[in-house]
Amino acid sequence: MLVQAAPNAAPPPPPLVAERVSLTSVDGKGGKATALYGVWIKARKSLPTDKKGKFPTVIALHGCGGLYSMIRDGKGEFTPRHLAMARALTDAGYNVLFPDSFTPRGRRSTCQDSAAQREASVMNRRYDVQAALHWVTSQPDVDMSRVALLGWSHGASTVLAAMNLADTDVAVRKVQPRAAVAFYPNCQPYAKPGTPFKPAAPLLILMGENDDWTPPQACEAMEKKMEGSDTEIALRLYPDTYHDFDAPGLPVHVRMDINGIGKPGSGVTSGSNPDARAMAYRSMLNFLEAKLN
Repeated sequence: MLVQAAPNAAPPPPPLVAERVSLTSVDGKGGKATALYGVWIKARKSLPTDKKGKFPTVIALHGCGGLYSMIRDGKGEFTPRHLAMARALTDAGYNVLFPDSFTPRGRRSTCQDSAAQREASVMNRRYDVQAALHWVTSQPDVDMSRVALLGWSHGASTVLAAMNLADTDVAVRKVQPRAAVAFYPNCQPYAKPGTPFKPAAPLLILMGENDDWTPPQACEAMEKKMEGSDTEIALRLYPDTYHDFDAPGLPVHVRMDINGIGKPGSGVTSGSNPDARAMAYRSMLNFLEAKLN
């Protein structure tokens, strides 16, 4: 039996056209080079502010679960979260580069690893950001005056580290992003009064109030510490919302394979909140529009 679509049913969105590109991440301290790759997806529309075919660009950093939901025949399939973000950004007129910090290093996920076990640590992934910034400078359709960083969880924590001008390797970087968006980062390293944190550009943090994986209290403390700073930090908290709230179709569940911060054996809660996701996307796009365009 044939099932016909309703007359007014919206057609499915056209497929994204993605290109795999090569990146070289160089450890600034030891000079060790790591061959990485990323997924490059071009903007699907022009904005009034675009200059001669040059578009604003977002470098998007995956979390500890990696970039892909599965890998077949050497080709990765984006998770629903990354696919949704790619569509939202390219439909809004942004190029997007997704650096893959894990697969080239032989890992699919590091969520269950201790900090000491993670070769692709937050601090090491700062150099992956540098590699991504270097790569986009060579692209003819990138407006280098309008580049932003975005990340989730471990990738969001990398965003904080990669934006911190208190670190010399960040401060001397020739290319600096104009804005940054962090979905549920771990703000603990920067929450203490004596820990220096000076973001290179305005920063938007999006979190669930009930997040017990990267609790928002540390980000609230960091925001308070930065009051009066000449660089904007905006924190948006969503009620009844947990970690991974923007991952489409992910049931709320407790992961007992992950320890809550300061609560060994307690597990962490993860799952979607479609309302919070819609509000966060709206805040993100408004923020990028204001800072990049």
